[in-house]
Amino acid sequence: MSNSTAAPTWYGGIRDMFTQTDIDHMSPHGILLNDYDSVKSNAPGIYGQLAAGNMPPKHPWPKSQVQTFLDWMTNNYPKGTPSKESSRLKMMATASATRVRKDVSSLSSGEIATLKKAFSGVMKLKTNDPNGYFIQAGYHGLPNAYCMHHIPGYNPWHRAYLYSFENALRTIPGCEDVTLPYWDLFNNFPDILNQEPFANYTLPEDLNSNYKKGYVTQRNSVKTMESLFKQYDVLTDFTRAKTQQDWEDYHGGQAFGGAPNDTSISAHDGGHVATGPTMADQNVAAFDPIFWFYHCNIDRMFWEWQKSMHATDINGLLSTITTTESRNIFTIPVLESLPPFTNNTPHLNTVKIVDSIANLDVDYDPPAKETKEIAMAAFTTKRKGSVAASEKFHVDTDIANVRVKGINRIKIPGSFSVHLLKDGEKIASKAFFQPSEVDKCPNCVENPIVHVDFKLPLKEVKSGKLETWIEPLNHAPFGDRFPHKMMGNPTINVRLLLRNE
Repeated sequence: MSNSTAAPTWYGGIRDMFTQTDIDHMSPHGILLNDYDSVKSNAPGIYGQLAAGNMPPKHPWPKSQVQTFLDWMTNNYPKGTPSKESSRLKMMATASATRVRKDVSSLSSGEIATLKKAFSGVMKLKTNDPNGYFIQAGYHGLPNAYCMHHIPGYNPWHRAYLYSFENALRTIPGCEDVTLPYWDLFNNFPDILNQEPFANYTLPEDLNSNYKKGYVTQRNSVKTMESLFKQYDVLTDFTRAKTQQDWEDYHGGQAFGGAPNDTSISAHDGGHVATGPTMADQNVAAFDPIFWFYHCNIDRMFWEWQKSMHATDINGLLSTITTTESRNIFTIPVLESLPPFTNNTPHLNTVKIVDSIANLDVDYDPPAKETKEIAMAAFTTKRKGSVAASEKFHVDTDIANVRVKGINRIKIPGSFSVHLLKDGEKIASKAFFQPSEVDKCPNCVENPIVHVDFKLPLKEVKSGKLETWIEPLNHAPFGDRFPHKMMGNPTINVRLLLRNE
C-alpha cells in the first residue's frame, strides 16, 4: 500500500503496511504490529519513528504511506473492513489445494461409494487401532476427552481433528484420495446421511455405565431436527458470525472477552442439541457419523470467514484478535499444542492449522445449491453494550440484547436449553452443549461460568412479563426446570446496543 488513502482503516490497509520483518523487529520491544490495540496505543511513537525514517530500518516508508498512517490516527483509528486491494487477498487468489472437500449433496455415485467404503473400513478396524473409528471418535469425549469447547482453541482443535479423521479414512485401501464432505446446513437435509454407514454406529465396547457395548447412536427425525434448528436460531447465529470482523465476536462467549454468545459457538451448540440425543452429549457426539459432516461444514464456514477477513496467514489472523487469551494460543509455544494431534504425525498445532491450504492442503468447494441464508449484511457495524466515554456513539433503539449472565453450568447434568419467556410463552431459545458428567470434564471445571445472549427487536421485549427458564435435556434429576440457586443465581441484563462507527 504505497499511496495515501482518503479514509484509511485497520482492516482496510493499515495492518498490511507492516512486513514480517517489521513485526519481528518490534515484538521484543513489546509493540505488536499485527495487533490493533497495540498499534493504536503505540501509534504516536510509531508515527514518530516512521516520519523520522528510522522505521523500518534501512527501508523507510514513502512519505505518502507515512501520511496514510497519520490520517488513520487523525480519524480516530477506525477498524473498517478488508480492502479489495490487499496483498493478502492476491496471495489467497493464487493458492490451491489437492484435498478439496465438497458439499455431500453434490457427490457423484462413485464418490459416494468410496466414502461409504472408507467409513465402513474404519468402523471395522480394531478398537485399539489409532485409525479406527472407536479411537478417532473417542478423542472428542469418552474415553479420552481431549476436546476443547467454549475456549479459544475450539476451532483450531476441531480443524486438526477433521484432518486426523480424514487421514484415517485414507488408510483404507482404495480410499487414498477420499476427502470428508460437508453438510450444508442452509439447504435441505441430504438423504445420504440417513444411509448406511452414515446413519448410526454401534459401540463395540463399553464407554461408561450409560454407554455400553451395543449402544446404537440416536438421531432426531429430519422434521424434528429442522424445527429445533429454527428454535435455537442456529442459522441466524451462523449468519451473524459471518458478519463479524474480530475473532472474539466471530466465536462469541465468555472465553472470548465476554463477547455476545450469539454467533459461531452458540450456533454450534444449538446444532448439536438439535441433531439428536447422541450429538447433544459431548461424551459421545463424535460417535454419530453425522458429526463429521456437521463439523466439516463449521470448518468450511470458519475458513470462509478467514478468507473474508484476509486472515488465512498467522499475521492476518492475529490482526483480528483483541484479547490476550486468544493471542496467547498462537504466540506462546506451550499453548500452541492441540493434543493429541500435536504428538501425532503429522504434527499439528494452532499456528500450523491457520493456513488450511498451505499447511494442510485442504480447501472447500462452494455449496452445491445457492445458500438460503438469513438476510444480514456482510460486516455489519459492531454493536456493543458499552463504549469508552471518550468516543462518540449512536444508540440502536430498534434492537435489545437480553443476556442471561453468570450461569454456573457445573451442576447442570449435560447440555441444556435457555428459554426466554414473555407472559409465560417462549419467545426465544438457545442451547448450550456439554458432557453429561460436567464435573468430570477438566475444561468445563476450569471454565464454569457462561452466558447466553438474545438479540431481539425492542418491541418484542419492552412490554409484558419476561422470565427465563433453564431446561436440562436430562429431566431425570431435577425435572424440566433447573433450580436457579444451584447454578449460581444467574442474572438478566437488558441493554440497548451502541455503535461508534
